[in-house]
Amino acid sequence: MGSLDISIIIPAYNVAGYIERCLDSILAQTFSNFEVIVINDGSTDATPQIIDGYAGREGRIKVINKQNEGVSAARNTGIKAARGEYFLFFDGDDFIEPQTCGELLTTIRERDADVLIYGYHRYRDGKVALTSLPVFPEGAYEAESVIPVLLSRFVGISLDNIYQWVKGDAEGLYVENPALWRCMTKAGVIRENGLAFDESLRVGEDTVFISDLLSCAARCYVLHKCYYYLVYRESSTIATYENDAVAKLDGKLRLITARKALTERIIKRCGADITPYWLGTVVMSSLELAFMFARKRDTGMSFAERYRAWLRYAQADAAREAARSLKLGPKPGIRTIPLFMLKHEWHFLLFICASILNLARYEFVR
Repeated sequence: MGSLDISIIIPAYNVAGYIERCLDSILAQTFSNFEVIVINDGSTDATPQIIDGYAGREGRIKVINKQNEGVSAARNTGIKAARGEYFLFFDGDDFIEPQTCGELLTTIRERDADVLIYGYHRYRDGKVALTSLPVFPEGAYEAESVIPVLLSRFVGISLDNIYQWVKGDAEGLYVENPALWRCMTKAGVIRENGLAFDESLRVGEDTVFISDLLSCAARCYVLHKCYYYLVYRESSTIATYENDAVAKLDGKLRLITARKALTERIIKRCGADITPYWLGTVVMSSLELAFMFARKRDTGMSFAERYRAWLRYAQADAAREAARSLKLGPKPGIRTIPLFMLKHEWHFLLFICASILNLARYEFVR
């Protein structure tokens, strides 16, 4: 039996309405030397029956059933079972172009890359809503440029990005989508460096993993072509998370811890301190959560309880350090005022202002 070129790892949790299209698009590939590892993460709908049916008809599909522990644990399970030379991480509610596997494999080999980054389509209501090519110029990136050029745009925003936003740059707070489904990677990079998804994270795990991955890459290649269709659904984990203030608070607190640990790993690995690349994210998360908790009366919490909940983030060591590091110009503006309050720890006044602005139907948009 010859070597296996690609392992496609798919965590699946309650995606009965989508997983067939996902698997059909994979089985329709013009390239065939791959395996598909579907990890049923404790689904309670018809997902297990559907993927078992596919596995029974198609030998390249392997199903692993496990209790629900989240996407990170599911992907780690898939990594341990995978046998391919290259990895693709897809989501069970999305789908791909027929030429995806063959063209990506040819490109990553021809370019001698550890990681290949490509574009994707946002798919909603049966049509492409937006096409997203990588923000980086197409081409190769050697080790010395990977962290300052690529990783820096995936891991978060800097204080300099905030200053750009304050000056009116609409793209100042842009973060490149760190999803793993837009990358093909050499399996050896993951195995040899012991990389794994942080199982304490239910959201943001891609940000941490792709940053870890890129810090290990000797060479990356950016391809300006789209292969992946990201399907929007209101019941998805990220859509639910975006509207849940308590879950978002917990997720962002966990991400602070994860980013600090990530930073220490990268410093030990290659001597690069990536802290400046994500400090701005912590600042903007403080403001985002202030407006969210000031608005979210459906949490069942009183005003005082919502304020104290927000303070858990605003007064976290990393959040206070990031806010104090802000260097705001002498001319105040509408975007500067909440940052000024945060910097000087006028937390209650900031929360009151957020409450008043919410009543006036002001929408805080990063």
